[in-house]
Amino acid sequence: MDTEIANRANKGVLEYLGAIRDNYTSLLAPPDSVTDPYMSQGSHPDIVTRLWDELGTVLPKDCRYLVCGSPALVHQRSGIVLAIAIGTQYALRIPLDCRQEAELVGAKLSMEWSNGSVWDLRLTLGDDWVLGSWLSNEEQWCRTVYDRIEQGTWLL
Repeated sequence: MDTEIANRANKGVLEYLGAIRDNYTSLLAPPDSVTDPYMSQGSHPDIVTRLWDELGTVLPKDCRYLVCGSPALVHQRSGIVLAIAIGTQYALRIPLDCRQEAELVGAKLSMEWSNGSVWDLRLTLGDDWVLGSWLSNEEQWCRTVYDRIEQGTWLL
């Protein structure tokens, strides 16, 4: 696989997923490397469907991967992670200049898990991440990040 996942843009993602997932065999793997990735990789199948079959379809190339065993969207050439699935949640990378818009339309930057712990995306993943919640803008944010990476204008 040509995609280089271990780069500085993914530092927070890899640290977070590495800490919560202890059963993965590689940092980056194709979906067909496991049996039934929609059901067997620790995320609700609706979340995987949202990432791979909805957000992923707005991208010009297939970006479906497993990152530390979690379903994700990864820009193939750069290896930059665009979105990740975690249990009953998903998170996506957004353009920083869309952050205010994202918050205004309801995107959340943190959440409390059922065990009482708080997941603050700014602290774990970075300032350019929000929790997904089926907002209509998510497809455009995902495509904009992808396009900016392609054009070399994505700021890390």
